[in-house]
Amino acid sequence: MSKIILSLIFTFCAIISSNAKAKISVCFPCETIETVQELPTDSEIQKIVGQKVNLAYLNNEYGALWLPVWNTDNKYVLSDISNNTYIEIDEQLAKILKEKHNFDIQTAESPLTFWKKIGGKLVLLVII
Repeated sequence: MSKIILSLIFTFCAIISSNAKAKISVCFPCETIETVQELPTDSEIQKIVGQKVNLAYLNNEYGALWLPVWNTDNKYVLSDISNNTYIEIDEQLAKILKEKHNFDIQTAESPLTFWKKIGGKLVLLVII
């Protein structure tokens, strides 16, 4: 009887894995850049950097199965329009952001959603 059950489980797993089209999403770490604020094209920052950039938030996310478990290296950056590359914000750029765009990087809170901050940890805790 146990051989039949074992062979049924093995067959079921083989069928499931052969029909699976999507791969399991695993991030160790995945670098994500999310736009926080679009900056005007006539900004002083655009002149200094030499291209159109937006204020963005950069973080490294650790997780699996689209379940964010941990976030590290959180910081504000300037990113290009496609969010593929970023430029770190130095003191001069931070001063311009504070004076011209009313955005203080030192006191700004994290724009990450509740799900990215805590949701994955809660689900992981329930599973454990």
